[in-house]
Amino acid sequence: MVTVGAIIQARLGSERLPNKAFLPLPFNNGPTLLWHVAARAKAAQSIATVLVATTENTTDNAIYTFCQKSQINCFRGSEDDVLTRFYTAAQKYKLDVVVRLTGDNPFIMPETLDEAVAKHVDADVDYTLTEGLPLGTNIEVVSFSALERAARMATEEADREHVTPYIRREQGFKTQRVTYTSALSALRLTVDYPSDYALANLLYDRLYDQNKLFNFTDIEELLQEHDWLTNVNTQNQQRQAFATEADEFSSAAKTLQEGGYNRVLQKLQEVLK
Repeated sequence: MVTVGAIIQARLGSERLPNKAFLPLPFNNGPTLLWHVAARAKAAQSIATVLVATTENTTDNAIYTFCQKSQINCFRGSEDDVLTRFYTAAQKYKLDVVVRLTGDNPFIMPETLDEAVAKHVDADVDYTLTEGLPLGTNIEVVSFSALERAARMATEEADREHVTPYIRREQGFKTQRVTYTSALSALRLTVDYPSDYALANLLYDRLYDQNKLFNFTDIEELLQEHDWLTNVNTQNQQRQAFATEADEFSSAAKTLQEGGYNRVLQKLQEVLK
């Protein structure tokens, strides 16, 4: 029998939105952002263990205390070497498969978690990534054996800071992508900026009391009624960890093309030849 666990990466040292893990959602005395992530992960039938992986810094003592009070497993490790933090946490809790989550994504869907885990196990791969869903709701699933190998072999700082780029990039790992078609694919459902938090509050304020585990259909119906909500946080840009330099350049090139900066793109291509 395969033991599946969700590991939620969380700390309080956010530059753009300090202490966001403890922001209430909805704003009028709702549970914290981190609580919602854990609650949604626990609601997935495939998940046997949910735990928060935070740092050993004293600033994150509050996360440990919160987890104790909320009866959520908590593991503490390196702030910068997140790969080792995840690997050691998975090892301690004897997980065969790890679902990687972050504490700023309170819109993950239990059904998506279950689907991603099922496809991962059925395909017998090292790594599964969903795509095509709103930012902040796609799922990463990684086998413990792959996590262990990456923790042993990865040497680049970025590979250790972001957990999965080494597995996605290096040969020898079996990976798969599970693609969804979603009418909400352009929506930001992560909380990284104040305006992201504003949108999350507006959605939770309207939907949470009706259904604690509201889904994509509920969000879509609300946006059809109030389409202006989609403009609340569209100006925000997401920092991304790329598996390769080619992927990073491709993303930058697309942004320049969309902005009409074709001459800048041409010069950049010449420099990087």
